[in-house]
Amino acid sequence: MAQGISQTNGAQIIPRAFVRIGAVKIGGQWRNISSPAANGVAAFFLGFDGKLGKTKLEARAAYRVRTGAIRGFKSRAWEFGAGAGRSFGKAMVKLNAEYSPDEFGKGKSLYVELGPALDVDKGTRLSVTLGLRERHGGPDYRSLNIGISKVLDRGLIVEAKYYHTNRSDLGDTYRRRVVLSARLTL
Repeated sequence: MAQGISQTNGAQIIPRAFVRIGAVKIGGQWRNISSPAANGVAAFFLGFDGKLGKTKLEARAAYRVRTGAIRGFKSRAWEFGAGAGRSFGKAMVKLNAEYSPDEFGKGKSLYVELGPALDVDKGTRLSVTLGLRERHGGPDYRSLNIGISKVLDRGLIVEAKYYHTNRSDLGDTYRRRVVLSARLTL
């Protein structure tokens, strides 16, 4: 799932590696996608995170490349993002935005999401996120996801999320679904 919609018809694998030097992250990732235009998307990114008072801030830039792209489809795009989050005891509110000036030749694309999270106990978090997608050359939509995540062991997090959009009439990509995921950080 990315930006509130499905990216594949089946399981999605997202290997990611990065190096952190102080507040700066440099790295790359790849994810498989089900698309008539390509079989995956690689991203090379540079990010920064810091704090302003009690608010966590982040900014990032990514150069994205479609892998296995079919001739005739634009296979490269820049993406820029920014986020802010603030904790209030066990609760947190987070705002995130992603913008591409020309998303793979389709024009401007903006996705903004906002939502609270609550740490229920040590290692368990509940979250709700509302999203808004506006895309030139593609459908606009609103998204909702409700999730629970649990830290099982150092570096291993499992998560279950329910996703829904207001454009299920557009097919499987936009229909509601439950997604189970696991992240392992070495």
